[in-house]
Amino acid sequence: MHAFLDTGIGPGRGAVVRSRSAFSGGFLRIVYFASITLLLASKAAADMEISTPTNMPTGRTVSAEQLWQEFDHGLPPDVWVSPLESSQYEVISAKWMRGTFLPALKREMKMLWKERIPERDSAGNCNGFALVCRLMLNLSAMASHARAPATATVIVRQEKAFGGLSATMEDHCVEFVLTDEGPWIVEAQSGEYAAMSAYPNRSTIKMVSVH
Repeated sequence: MHAFLDTGIGPGRGAVVRSRSAFSGGFLRIVYFASITLLLASKAAADMEISTPTNMPTGRTVSAEQLWQEFDHGLPPDVWVSPLESSQYEVISAKWMRGTFLPALKREMKMLWKERIPERDSAGNCNGFALVCRLMLNLSAMASHARAPATATVIVRQEKAFGGLSATMEDHCVEFVLTDEGPWIVEAQSGEYAAMSAYPNRSTIKMVSVH
């Protein structure tokens, strides 16, 4: 089974994806064009193949209001959260995350590192890596006929080491994932995670982008 996504990029437009996908062996293989990142100013040249699991468990959802409450309870005051555009979101199985998705994410990150994409290219820094994680989760949900996954990109000041990355005192991107064990923060570059309550940089989160 093949699915096609084909969109463009231009001034004033948001996140874009142009990819070709196929279901194979329980994984969705896509050709990922590095121009998908939210903060991309110009198209990247490199093409990369990415696989994502297609066996996401489904059936547990939260409303937009409930997801907003998760943000309200878990984030510091005055953190900006983007509008929620869906009415329902899929809560992601923590067991599936640990046993299936995160190992797949780690494999894909190793492949991306081998591409040696320059860090000045948005696909070669934390923006692109975090978006790859979101893209994989969204495509896993699509393949499983699930609702939009309850996930978001988090921009944070990295004042403390986390997920194998040192404290840089600079802005950094990580992923928020609402699991059936509660909200997690995932470091896309390493596949490491922590409960939101235990995330060492929770107090320096600046903004959350759900869509």
